[in-house]
Amino acid sequence: MTTGDFVRVYNPGTGESQPWYINDHTFIRDEATGTWHLFGITHAEPAAPEDEDSFAHATAPSLRGPWTKQPVALTVDPSYGESHLWAPHVIRSGATYYMFYAGGQTVGDLSRSQINLATSTDMVHWKRRPAGPLFRDGQEARDPMVARVGSQWVMYYTATETAAGGRSIVAYRTSPDLITWSPRETAFTAVGDGWSESPYVVQRNGLWYLFIGGSATNDYVGAEVYVSEDPLHFTATGQVGRLPSHAAEVVTDDDGSQWLSTAGWGTGGVDLAPLKWRARPYTPHHLYALSPDRNTVQQRTDGNSWARIGGPAGALIGGEGGLFATNPTTGDIFKYNGTPDNWTRIGGPGAQFVVADGTLYGLGPDRKAVFQWTGSGTAWTRIGGPAGALHAGGAGLFATNPTTGDIFKYNGTPDNWTRVGGPGRTFAVTNEALYGLSPNGGAVVKWTGSGTAWTTVGGAAGTLIGGGAGLFATNPANGDLYKFSGLPNNWSKTGGPGSAFAVAGDRLYGLSPDKSGVFQWSGSATFQWTKVGGPAASIATD
Repeated sequence: MTTGDFVRVYNPGTGESQPWYINDHTFIRDEATGTWHLFGITHAEPAAPEDEDSFAHATAPSLRGPWTKQPVALTVDPSYGESHLWAPHVIRSGATYYMFYAGGQTVGDLSRSQINLATSTDMVHWKRRPAGPLFRDGQEARDPMVARVGSQWVMYYTATETAAGGRSIVAYRTSPDLITWSPRETAFTAVGDGWSESPYVVQRNGLWYLFIGGSATNDYVGAEVYVSEDPLHFTATGQVGRLPSHAAEVVTDDDGSQWLSTAGWGTGGVDLAPLKWRARPYTPHHLYALSPDRNTVQQRTDGNSWARIGGPAGALIGGEGGLFATNPTTGDIFKYNGTPDNWTRIGGPGAQFVVADGTLYGLGPDRKAVFQWTGSGTAWTRIGGPAGALHAGGAGLFATNPTTGDIFKYNGTPDNWTRVGGPGRTFAVTNEALYGLSPNGGAVVKWTGSGTAWTTVGGAAGTLIGGGAGLFATNPANGDLYKFSGLPNNWSKTGGPGSAFAVAGDRLYGLSPDKSGVFQWSGSATFQWTKVGGPAASIATD
C-alpha cells in the first residue's frame, strides 16, 4: 500500500495575519448540493492543543478544491463541560449530519474525557445534544470515528487501557441509533509505548483496514495500516503499510477514486494524495550508515541504537528492493541478506546503481549500457544503451543521454525508452512523478506524465531529493531544505543544510554538513529534527 504525491488543497492561514494549522479533520460531501465540506481542529501556529477551542470549516465544489474558508463550525462551551474541541468526524444518517468530537476532560477529573455529539441538517448550523456528552471514558478518550458495520454503528476512538493510563489502544463502542452506545471494547492495542492516534477504519474487497498515527516528537507524520477480516479486532502482525500522513482520513471522490489526507501542527495545511492499494506484504524501512573510515556498515535498530551488519564498503545503495553495497577495492556490488555479515555478490563494478520499485539497475563502468539485475546470482540483462546518469523511484526508471542531456523513461522492456524532456542540472523521482532542475539551476520543473511537457513548480534550487515522503529541494544560497507542497511555487522550510539526505518511504533523514550526526525529520515544522546517530561517511535507506 502506497500513496502518490501529496498536493496541498487547503491552507487555513489564508487571509490571516499569521500561519494557522488544521489537525484531525473530516471530509464529507453534501449529497443534495454536491458541495464538499471540511471540518477540523484549528489554531494559529505554533501548536497549542489545550487552546484549540473551535472547529475550522471550509467548502469546495470538488474534493480537490478550490476550498473556501467559512466561519467556524463550532466553538467550545465550558458550560457543557468542554475544555477544548478536538477531532471532529461527520457522517450522514437520513437527513441529519452527525458530528462526533472530543470535548476535553471534565474539570477536576482527568479520568473523564468526554465524547460529544452535535447535529445539523445543513452542515452550517450545529446543535449539541441536549442531554450532554454521549459518554466519558478515561484520560485519553479522543479522536472518534464512526463507521457502519453490518446492522450497527461502530465508533472507534483513541483511549488508554484503563482510565488511569496504560498502553494506548483503539477502543470501540457499538450503537443501533448513534445515540445510545455500548460499553467499551478494544479493537487494537499498540505495541510497547506506541500510539493509536486518529483511528480510521475502512472496508475494501471484504477486508477491513485500520489507519492509526503517532505523535512522537521525532516521528510526527506517519500512518500505520493494519488489515483484518474482523472489523472489531486488529493486531500488530496484520500491518500492511506505513504512509506519510498525520491524522489520516481515507476519502472516496465522486468518481470512486480514493485519496489519503494529511494535516497537523507545523505542516501548513491539508494535503491529499491518491491512495494505491497494492497486494504487497509490508516491509519496514531501515536506515543505514557507513562509518567515516568506510570500514563498517551499520543499521539503525531503535531510537539511537545501531548494529554492525557488514563492511568495509565503497558506497551504499538503498531502495524499495533492499540494501546493496559496493566493494571499496573491486567495485563489485553485493546484496545484504538481512542478517549481519550475510552479503551476496551479485555483480561487477558499475558507474552507478539505483533501485526502482524493487528492482536494481546499473550503469556500466564505461557508461555505454544500462543493465537490470535479474534477481538471481550474478545475471544481468542489458536494457539500454549509453547513459549519463540514472534516476529512479516509485514513478520508474529514467536515464539521461550522455551527449545531449535529454532524459528518457524506461518502458519496461529492453531498449524501449521514451524521451520525456530536455537536459537538466539534476532530476529526482518520487512515488508518482519525475522532477527536474533546469540546466542553470533557476527553476524546479515537474514532468506532466505526457510527451515532453513540463510545468514549473519552483524557483532556484541547489539539488533535489525525492521519495515516498515527497519532493525536497535545497536553497542554492545557504543549503536550507524545503518541501514541495504539491502546488506550484508553494514550498515550506523543513530544516537547515546537510551533506546528504535520504528518503525511506514516509521518512526523511539527513547527514549534518560536517557529517558528525544523522538526523530524522519529524514531518512537522513544529518538532523539526531529532539526532539518531553519527558520525557517518554516508547514509542510505531501503
